[in-house]
Amino acid sequence: MDNTMPVADWVQFISKEYLESFIKDGGASVKFAIAPEEVNNDLALALAEQSQNLGYTFVEFNAAHARAHMPQDIFFAISRQLDWRMLARRAIVKLAEDKALRVDGVDPSAAGSIYYAIATANDLDGEFVLQELRISILAEVARNRKMSRDFRIAMSQLCLAENSGLSGDDYIGQPLIGWLTGANTRISNVRHFGVHTPINRTTARHFMESAFYWIRYAGYAGVLALLDNTRVTRARNPRDGSRHYTKAMVIDHYELLRELIDSTDRLSGTLVVVASNADFLDEDSRSRGFGAYEALMTRVMNDVRDKNLVNPMASLVRLSDVEAPL
Repeated sequence: MDNTMPVADWVQFISKEYLESFIKDGGASVKFAIAPEEVNNDLALALAEQSQNLGYTFVEFNAAHARAHMPQDIFFAISRQLDWRMLARRAIVKLAEDKALRVDGVDPSAAGSIYYAIATANDLDGEFVLQELRISILAEVARNRKMSRDFRIAMSQLCLAENSGLSGDDYIGQPLIGWLTGANTRISNVRHFGVHTPINRTTARHFMESAFYWIRYAGYAGVLALLDNTRVTRARNPRDGSRHYTKAMVIDHYELLRELIDSTDRLSGTLVVVASNADFLDEDSRSRGFGAYEALMTRVMNDVRDKNLVNPMASLVRLSDVEAPL
């Protein structure tokens, strides 16, 4: 039987070796954490705490509540946890700082136009600051090819919408946020912004990569995403109101994870932790474990491992809530 590592110890290791250096510098990685389901809550709390301490944005996805085999559902679930207006306002402050404008004392979370707040801090006319930053938004956001075309157009429009300082139904960028979060996916609602691509199974991965880049661009250290897929491996449907996955859905989900691993070179400042249970480790092709999709299994399984010591650097680690005896 393989040994395990306490959740707290592993999270501290991940924080030191990844979050404080590699991920913060723009790297990306996908880790698989295998633990009893009752331990997953401790893992989520520990990762969320480290994210907050180190300036990361923490997002979660649970396969019990949304379709883990559909990329757009994962994107929408993550998108609903993001404050898109705050990201836009933080990006505006960054652009102002790049133009050598004073931003000390400018609070992105304060009500009102962020442009006029910057103008007040610099004793400048508000319209002058708006026009200057409009040029920066066009050059640095709308033409930033590190983001997909429609996503960067949407972000530039959200930045420009912050001139009004309005909220609620009066906020002109609300259709864009509805499109990003899946509240209203009709492309006709956002076409007048210059957005023409729907967020679907084909495009969702590109939007997710763009969103993770945008979060870091807005001044956060990066993104820590926790994907809990323990529900996917459950063979019998307990009929408890949560989602149940057929074998075909399981394969689709594993293919999505394989694509995520293969696309880490296109992610920026992102650590993805996939939390699962021991059933995930079943190597039988007839099971619901990763053996059902060999392309994923070969990417995450440990070819060589010590039965007494856990390698915290491995792509896949086994966790527990107590120290295991050596």
